[in-house]
Amino acid sequence: MRKFLQVLASGLLLVALSAPALAQSVYRVSRVVDGDTVVLRGLGTVRLIGIDTPETVDPRKPVERFGKEASAALRAMIAGRDVVVEYDQDRSDKYNRTLAYLYLTDGTFVNLEMVRQGYAHAYVKYPFREMSRFRAAEREARAAERGLWSDSAGDTTLSAAAVQTRPSTARVWVNTSSGVYHCEGTRYYGNTKRGAFMSESAARAEGRRPAGGRPCG
Repeated sequence: MRKFLQVLASGLLLVALSAPALAQSVYRVSRVVDGDTVVLRGLGTVRLIGIDTPETVDPRKPVERFGKEASAALRAMIAGRDVVVEYDQDRSDKYNRTLAYLYLTDGTFVNLEMVRQGYAHAYVKYPFREMSRFRAAEREARAAERGLWSDSAGDTTLSAAAVQTRPSTARVWVNTSSGVYHCEGTRYYGNTKRGAFMSESAARAEGRRPAGGRPCG
């Protein structure tokens, strides 16, 4: 019996050590940076896992279509409120931002809701455990033409998410460090230390973003 208990205890320890970190904590939202990034009191800058929204604060890029709307939607949903923070296997990104899922105290899954309402698209470049749900929510938003998936008369600036829906055979230069691709004839086309040529469609399929949010093809 003693030997059996020792084996059982060892097995439980191995399970605990191999399980993903899913700890939860509650924090107050002190600032919404944009549609996919917030600052939480006591935790710092948090990047929402599994979503990407049009740029609004990057000084190198113009404000992209539906960027302001995405930021406003997230702000209306969580600004000044308490949120439950849940982690996946990766706790931070290369910019040292915390990666997390956010939930309102009423159970609303903030990350997923941003995709479902059409303010964000599912960011599938890196694996995460909720990927299938986020993909389904994006398909639903596209079918319903919500948010960035809607047609806006007179608006020619596309978000990175909307760009992905257009096929293109244009040859682009991908900066493999930043993930941004550049069109032929532009300043940085073929002119970064780390990069590769490929079709625009292939670049989009890999989750690359067009410089300035504008497609080439």
